[in-house]
Amino acid sequence: MNERLIEVFFNKKLITNTNTQRSYRSNIRLYFRLLGKNIESYFDKGISLDTYENDLNKIYLLLEKQNTPLLTRKTFFNSIKQFMCSTDKKLKQLDFWDILKTRVRGASPISKEFVPNNKDIKTVLAHGNALSRSMYLIMASTGCRIGELLALYPEDIDTTVAPTRIEIRRNYDRKKKNKVNMLTKTRKTRKCFLTNEATEAYHAWMKERDNYLTSSIKKTNPGYRPVKLTGDPEKDKKILDEYVKNEKRVFPMCDENARTIWAGLVKKSGLYETDTETKRLTLHPHCIRKFFRSYLGNADLADHLMGHATGMDKYYRNMKPEDLQQEFMKYMQNITILEVAPDLTDVHEQLKEKDTEIKDLKQQMHDIHMELLEVKLKQVQELQRNK
Repeated sequence: MNERLIEVFFNKKLITNTNTQRSYRSNIRLYFRLLGKNIESYFDKGISLDTYENDLNKIYLLLEKQNTPLLTRKTFFNSIKQFMCSTDKKLKQLDFWDILKTRVRGASPISKEFVPNNKDIKTVLAHGNALSRSMYLIMASTGCRIGELLALYPEDIDTTVAPTRIEIRRNYDRKKKNKVNMLTKTRKTRKCFLTNEATEAYHAWMKERDNYLTSSIKKTNPGYRPVKLTGDPEKDKKILDEYVKNEKRVFPMCDENARTIWAGLVKKSGLYETDTETKRLTLHPHCIRKFFRSYLGNADLADHLMGHATGMDKYYRNMKPEDLQQEFMKYMQNITILEVAPDLTDVHEQLKEKDTEIKDLKQQMHDIHMELLEVKLKQVQELQRNK
């Protein structure tokens, strides 16, 4: 398929993120493959709006017949809309886009997920070692993504302050093994902190890290080793020492390995369950991020530390690091796993109530806005009558 128009679309919309490009390109390719039409001739001037409308309806009904989840359809057609409207502005007028909003309203993931509490994570980590305890306690302390965890360097972790401060600067690209992107998913760096137990686990792991890396390379299938070993003990030692010296990451492994380690611990803990629809593990690593958001005890602070853009993000972003540390320490015990933690039974309910209040306020603002527009319209009509 000639993808000249897709590249033009990326340049026009300034879409530079490789993951975003990959997603858009995949959806656009699929759309034209299902239609059986050529992307280059599809936007010829002689084609009517009805033709575009019929094609979109055809693909929607095809996805409906295949029982494609609503959220998947929403994401898919968002890509197609952006591409089509960028290629030909008149396609914004299609009725399909308004109809689509109604059809996919309320779309949400169909996969069942397990949001763990302190006790659940403790049960899982009881079967872990220095590596796994360090990895997942850092995730539970910061709410970081697994890709951000795997892209951490020792210089990102400052244990000279209390609590330990972490700078999230990069993201591990799971599509390109051993490739570390110099930007996070949100393209912003952020500061977050470790609980005392996570700091202790980090120190314990760093004492074992080099030996672990050397041992794991020796055990790896020769075809997948990052270095070639000769079989000569002295030469191999030099090769491995050089590789360990150059591998800067705190957790030198790929995304797949980190997820496999977690799945093994979950299985041993007795909490292993897969979703009946998607066959995915219900308690996967990203659930630790959800634990952080749910149990920290301050939703606005949690969103900021996780890298979510919210109304309160600017407030926390402007705080001095030492003040942000003090704010985190107020809630640190809430996300402590291995030590005795307080009863957090009411936290979920409090967060739900807050979310409901925010939703109600947004609706009130919308209603007020519509009333003001109505008043303004009446004033304009009155002025026109008086002329």
